[in-house]
Amino acid sequence: MILMLSVSALAWAQHPSDYNAGGSFPQINADNSVTFRVNSPDAKAITVDLGGRYPMAKDAGGFWTATTAPQVPGFHYYSLIVGGQSFADPATRTFYGMSRYASAVEVNEEAVDADFYTPKKDVPQGAVRSVRFWSDVCQQYRRMYVYTPAGYEQNPGKRYPVLYLQHGGGEDETGWIYQGFADVILDNLIAKGEAEPMIIVMNWGVASRPDGTEAFDQMMVEDVIPFVDKRFRTIADRDHRAVAGLSWGAKQAYDLGFGYKDLFSWVAGFSGIIVIGEFNTRNPGFKDPEQFASAWNGLFKNPVAFNSDYHLVFCTTGEAEGKLIEEMHDILLANGIQNEYYCSPGTAHEWLSWRRSLYQFAKKLFK
Repeated sequence: MILMLSVSALAWAQHPSDYNAGGSFPQINADNSVTFRVNSPDAKAITVDLGGRYPMAKDAGGFWTATTAPQVPGFHYYSLIVGGQSFADPATRTFYGMSRYASAVEVNEEAVDADFYTPKKDVPQGAVRSVRFWSDVCQQYRRMYVYTPAGYEQNPGKRYPVLYLQHGGGEDETGWIYQGFADVILDNLIAKGEAEPMIIVMNWGVASRPDGTEAFDQMMVEDVIPFVDKRFRTIADRDHRAVAGLSWGAKQAYDLGFGYKDLFSWVAGFSGIIVIGEFNTRNPGFKDPEQFASAWNGLFKNPVAFNSDYHLVFCTTGEAEGKLIEEMHDILLANGIQNEYYCSPGTAHEWLSWRRSLYQFAKKLFK
């Protein structure tokens, strides 16, 4: 059975999604709901999964239609469910998320502050490289994406600070480019003089030794950072090295930044928490005074030394995500740990929150 989107548009729809592969559906409506239309006369039932499940209704011509509830602004993965199986929509571009390639829509992108992640004709563009490297820790070739700012090739004597930037769960090293527009955000900021020119390194967050044990931190410290410092013109010291990540990648960023303070002095977590001890959403460690004091060999015990060692700790969340990360920010402050907090207005646990978070963090980095 072949699923295809109709090229005809509903008169009341606002506009087609920017990620459509030439067709008119999905449509983003004026109230931020999304309308889907699928041509599949032989299907018995089709459901759209976008933050909830929406059964589609079939008309006499074999077209199936459904409209979702209004969605919060931002980037949303979705699937079509047929016969109990979830599929990417063949009528849209796909992105690696949900631990597989999935379809997506960008809701209300024309009405929100999209200017900062929109490419501009008069802004010099950096380059994004797909770089294959050998990991001794994992005993395999792996791939990273590396952004170098405009002018990197033209100024062979110039060295740059480095931001190591991690994706979230179910995504990979492509996420910050294809979903997050990290390169465009930095191009625009650098062109306006609002961010320092920097290299950004994006790695797949799943790493293990040949015996199957988890080895992300070890791979980053023993393989990735030395490789990047040798291959690219970095300023290879902790004052010019930052780590950040979103969601699961935020945990990885905190683990790297706090676990290897000789390597990093700038640390950020977007929509993710500092996990101390065994993860528990009701008590994720930073709420427990004893666990907090013993974390990372007592890193937080001496706030004066901590605040001297770290130039910036930056934590962010989307407004619709709740108060947990704001609570973490407040607990850190109450314990004398300087950190800054940003809340993305109106957004949830999705890429618009993280684009905005990177935009805010990058303006503060290496200054």
